[in-house]
Formats: sequence, structure tokens, C-alpha cells
Amino acid sequence: MKNKMAEQMIDPLWGYWVTSSDYLTDYDRRILMDLYQPLVGSDAISLYQLLWNQRQVLLSERKQHAQLLNLLDIDVQHLYQARIKLEAVALLHTFSTKDTLGSYLIYQLHAPLSPQKFFSDNILKTFLYEKIGHYEFSRLQKKYQPQALPQNQQLTDITHSFLDVFHLSSSEILKMSEQSTSTVTTPAQPQYTSQQLASFDWQLLADYTASYHVSSEDIAQHQNELFNVHAFYGVTEIEMADLIANTLNVTNNKIDIQRLQNIAQKRFEDRVNIKAHDEQNNQKTEIGPDDASLLKNFTATERQLIKQANQLAPAEFLAVKKRQMNGFVGSSETGVLRRLQQRAVLPLPVINILIDYILDNSATLTQSLVEKVANDWAQNDIKTAPEAIQRIKNRTHNRSKTNSTARKSSYKNYQPHKEQVTDWTKHQAKKVDPAELAELQKQWHEFKNNS
Repeated sequence: MKNKMAEQMIDPLWGYWVTSSDYLTDYDRRILMDLYQPLVGSDAISLYQLLWNQRQVLLSERKQHAQLLNLLDIDVQHLYQARIKLEAVALLHTFSTKDTLGSYLIYQLHAPLSPQKFFSDNILKTFLYEKIGHYEFSRLQKKYQPQALPQNQQLTDITHSFLDVFHLSSSEILKMSEQSTSTVTTPAQPQYTSQQLASFDWQLLADYTASYHVSSEDIAQHQNELFNVHAFYGVTEIEMADLIANTLNVTNNKIDIQRLQNIAQKRFEDRVNIKAHDEQNNQKTEIGPDDASLLKNFTATERQLIKQANQLAPAEFLAVKKRQMNGFVGSSETGVLRRLQQRAVLPLPVINILIDYILDNSATLTQSLVEKVANDWAQNDIKTAPEAIQRIKNRTHNRSKTNSTARKSSYKNYQPHKEQVTDWTKHQAKKVDPAELAELQKQWHEFKNNS
């Protein structure tokens, strides 16, 4: 059964958010004008192109439909008709939902089909034929028909292969082949508790991916890996559905988890200048009013850090920290953090404090530094952000105390150096021979007159 938003057309006060993993090329725009505009009309194509220019990185940056209506200079009825026409020809998927900011639609854009695929689709090409007639249809078919090789000539293929041009040792090829089959290791799978997994709305994800024929069994099979992406990057259920839709194995409609993780990483790197926002992830823990007494021994700066650590996913926290340092996030840094999170040895807020601590003392996150601190905190059963900060303060205090003790010990053993002073009273002046003195004075006067 469709929800209330789906039964209505469009409310100008509804928000809208635009997303897409594709890119629209100049060639795609030519295809839109030649093949799609006769089917959907100019309003729909204008809407489509405007939405492409309004793709937002953050969900919190969404706009209201009233702005869309003003930009297109059309009313609600015409906007609704333009939208459903785009949906009918698979250029657009529309999802309805709501959050604390109110109801909104998600517009997921898709690039147009290639001309070869378009003219292979019986429905699309028949509809186009009915719209533009036989003459124009034949012209477009010829325009987009791939150029074939001449058939009335004797052709000899003289194209060189890779190994004709580049030299590779056969022994090296064999060695690499053996390595690829013998040294493949299965990456460590993140394991989460049933309580953590229950914080993610798996049914909502299944509902949004049903139109792509993704089975619930396939989602359940990759539940841990999907939750890892959700927890690390702060990906919502709807954003996860978009990731799944754009990374599906098209041959069997199965989730390609490796590709999904890569796309999630790429999207994160593309939005590395992300701004901290107040949206909370179900898995992240907030410090409630009853726990305020736990923070009385912390400074205002430390309390703000604890709040931020509890609100942001590690990837977001890392991006915010790097922005404050006027730096950038490297792929190796997010890789180090994801491997740490997959081990499930530290909660997410604790990982965020670890990020802050290391970057306060180093320009980048390295595997050795992260593992050193993480091992110490895991062995000392650090479970919350306040505990992590207290651990840092205790170690800093102990280190300062040790250094102070060492300095005091060195002062105690210090003996000032005494210079030996000559007692001139014990030495008598040497007597000078008058004749020898007269001879020296004579030599001095001669030297002075000659110089």
C-alpha cells in the first residue's frame, strides 16, 4: 500500500534531495534531446537537467519544492507530470520519506540509455516511432547506427596484441598467476552484536531495494559488511539503498560488496570537506542528562569533544578534524580506521577520540600509531569517550611525573664544579738581568723605526 505522500502529487513545502552515481556527458545530452524529449516533453527534460545541476552531498542541504517550481516557472500539476514521465522512461527514481526536518522526496537520477540499447528496447522505440513518424525515426536510427567495417573489400587484420608490443617474461607471468591463486586471503569480517544490528532498519532497506529485485536473503548474507559501511561512513538506510542499486551485479542482481565499499569510500573522499551536522546514527551513543555528572571533571573543550565523538561517524569525525588542521584525508588513513573498526575492539566514540589524540601529535594516521593506542585502550577496557580522554590525561600526568622525578634525582646528585685558583702569594717574581733588559729594549726600538 502506498503511503500518504505517494498518494498526493507534490506539496511545495516538501523538501527534495538529489543523488546520482552517474555522470551526464555531452553525448548523453544529445541523446536526451534526440530520443527522450519527443517522449517526455520539454518540461520533463528541463526538470531532469535542473536536478542534475542540483545534486547535493549532504541530506541536510536539501531544498524545498517551492524553489524548484520557481526555477522552472511551472505549477505543481506540471511538475508532477514531468516527474512521472521521467520515472516512466527510467531516467528517475523517486523515494518518499521524512525525518525531524519534515517530509521530503529523494530524486535518484540515471543516465539515459545508449542509442544501441534504446533502439533494442521494443517499448521505447515503438513509442518514439509513434511520436515522430517513419521519416524522422529512420533518420535518428541512421544517425546513431554504429559504423561498420566495409563489407565489399578484402580486409586483413594487422592489429598488434599486447605481447607483440610489450615484453613480459613467461616465468614472471606464471609466478604472478600462482600468487593470485595461492596467496588470496579472506579479509576479516566485522562482527556486531544483535543489539547493534537491530539499530539499523533492515526492513526499510529491503523495501527500498525491492524494485531492483534484491532479495532479503542477499541483504542478510552481507548484513555485517553493510552495517560496517553504515557505522563507519554514517550512511543512512536510504543512502545504503542507493549504494546497493548503483553497485549491483547486473548479471544476477546480487550485492557486489567490494564495489559497494569502494563507491562508499569514493563518495566520502569526494565530500572530504564535509561539515559536522546534528543528525544522529542509531548506533552512536549520546550522553544523556543522567550522565552529566560524569563530565564534571572535564573542561568545556573536552566536553565538546566528547559530544562530537558521540555524534559523528569515524569518517565524518576524521574529515572534520582534518578540516580544522587545514589538511586532507588520505585513502590510507580511512583504510587504517576501517580495519580497526572491523576488529570491533573499540566502540565508535572511542575510535573518534583515538583519531583526535593521534592527529594532535602527528600529521597523519599510520597503522603503527593506531594499533599501538588501540591495543593499550583495548587492554585497559576503554569503552566510552570520557574513559578514553581520562586515559590520555592519566598517561600524560604519569609521564610528566616520571620526568619530574628524574630531574629531581639529577639535582640531588649534582655537585658544582670548583675551579682551582692560583695563590700568587706563594710565587715570587722572577728577577730580570739589566743587561738583558737593555738589549731587548734596543731590539724593540730598531724594529719600531724600521716598520
